[in-house]
Amino acid sequence: MGNIQQHCRGVTNDLLELDRPGAIYLPNDTITGSVLYNRKMNASILLTGVIYFKKRKRNHLKKCQRQFFSTEFNLNSSSNIKQNFQLHLDEHLPPSFNDIYTYPNITYSINLLIYKKSKDEILSSMPICVCPHVYIDRPLLLTPLFFGPIENRISGVKLEVKINRTIYTFGDIIQIFYEIQNPNQEYIYNIQISLGIYYVIESNVSQKDLCNSTENFTNIASNKKLIRNKALINIPNEIYLPPTFKFQYGPENDASSFNLEIDYKIHFKVYLQNMENLWQVDVPIIICNDTIEQLTNFSSSISSRSSRKHSHHLATVPSG
Repeated sequence: MGNIQQHCRGVTNDLLELDRPGAIYLPNDTITGSVLYNRKMNASILLTGVIYFKKRKRNHLKKCQRQFFSTEFNLNSSSNIKQNFQLHLDEHLPPSFNDIYTYPNITYSINLLIYKKSKDEILSSMPICVCPHVYIDRPLLLTPLFFGPIENRISGVKLEVKINRTIYTFGDIIQIFYEIQNPNQEYIYNIQISLGIYYVIESNVSQKDLCNSTENFTNIASNKKLIRNKALINIPNEIYLPPTFKFQYGPENDASSFNLEIDYKIHFKVYLQNMENLWQVDVPIIICNDTIEQLTNFSSSISSRSSRKHSHHLATVPSG
């Protein structure tokens, strides 16, 4: 599972205990564990999946949350010993990402819920990680990506990019070869290349830069007609990041529905004349959460699966 090990650590507390080390699960998995509960009150183990995001409302951002998944296991209130429980995950679920205090985020939690006359109470709660496999077609694994040329109409500067692959996994190195055509010999002050992650939820975009590139030479300032250079980006593996993903929950007109897209893009920031005049070109790539060898083994197993209310699939392969 690569970098997901960094995301979910605790698997026990005073009341709840999960059988799987790391509390990392795939969609369609069965979660097993035990609970120590000896009160004479009705109680259950409730597993929920909730998305938290900020939605633009006129001149401010509104915090929103939508519960898109829940399943429950009723406990025996007359028992005074540790009880075992089972919870089954749906086949199509989006990945966990970010913590509960970071917007946006998707959080799955197992809760010990007791039922009172006045109000239900969560007695104990434990987070888990859900990490879907992302499946790809084998021919795409080693296909180089050619992007461009893209022209800045004001300056006449053109950018053309070649990347060693279209699809990557965490910890891989992206090899970038780029060419800048500058027929009018505009002064190119600086070029910066970085990798960013984009979350799109109901047309609300949240973006974060993850890491910068290492280039052959950093002092790019020039007014040459042709600039060729290469750069490397090491995709982070020491922090948890979700894979490229698309997910649609519920019918479009339903108040609880939402759509989610997780995308990765290489940012080419070309500064013309000075640092105030920025021309940015984004090149989309796909990042998976398994090794290439593992993914190819799973590619045949999903062809017969039928779609449900929830759906997920890999983002469309970018093209120039």
